[in-house]
Amino acid sequence: MDLEALAPPGSVLVALADHGQPLDLPPGETQLVAGSVEKRRRDFALGRTCARAALARLGHDSWVLGRAPSGAPLWPDGIVGSITHTKAFAAAMAAPADRFRAIGIDAECSGGVDDRLGRRLFTDGERAWLSGQGDALRPALATLLFSAKEAYFKAFHPLEGRMPDFRQVEVEVVPGTGVFSVRQPDARDGWAAPVPGRFVIGDGLVVTALCLEA
Repeated sequence: MDLEALAPPGSVLVALADHGQPLDLPPGETQLVAGSVEKRRRDFALGRTCARAALARLGHDSWVLGRAPSGAPLWPDGIVGSITHTKAFAAAMAAPADRFRAIGIDAECSGGVDDRLGRRLFTDGERAWLSGQGDALRPALATLLFSAKEAYFKAFHPLEGRMPDFRQVEVEVVPGTGVFSVRQPDARDGWAAPVPGRFVIGDGLVVTALCLEA
C-alpha cells in the first residue's frame, strides 16, 4: 500500500507492517504498557516505533514519547503528530508545529462497520450516501467514513479538549480522488467550514489522514 499521498509537504509519515520483527523501545516507553496484555504491548510498540522513526527524520531521534492523561502521545515541543494501529499494521505522522496546528491519522481493517454500527456512527446524509453505493464497495466505504471521523477527532481533541459525538460530524467523500472532507455543526451558519483530508484503501485496510495548517 502506497501511503505517500497522505503526507502533505512538511510532514513525515512512517508505516510498519507486523511481521514479528524485533521492536526495541526505550524503558520510558516500555513501562507505559508494562501491565498490559501481549497484543496491547505489541500494538503499542509498533505505533511507537513508527513515531520514533518519524521524529528521527525531524531531528528528534532521542526523544522518549510519554503519554498524556487522555492517552495521547506527548510529542517534543514544536512538533505535532498522531499514531494509529490496527491488526498487524501501524503508522505515525509528525510535522513541525509552525507548519501544522494538528495532525490526525487513522487505520482500520476494511469491512468492520456493519449497518447496525453505522446507525450509531453516521448521519442521515452519510447513510443515504452509503445506501447508493454498490454492495462490493459499501463495506470499505463505511470503514472510510468511520476512519475519517477518527482522524478528525485525533486532530481536534488536543485543540478542543473534547470528543464530539460521531453523528455531530459529517464526512463527504470525493469519488475517485482519494480526498474527503469533514465538517461539524456551527452555531453561526449551521455547519463549520469543511476540513480536507486524504485516504488510501488497499490490502484490506483503510488509512486516513488530516492535517490542520498553522
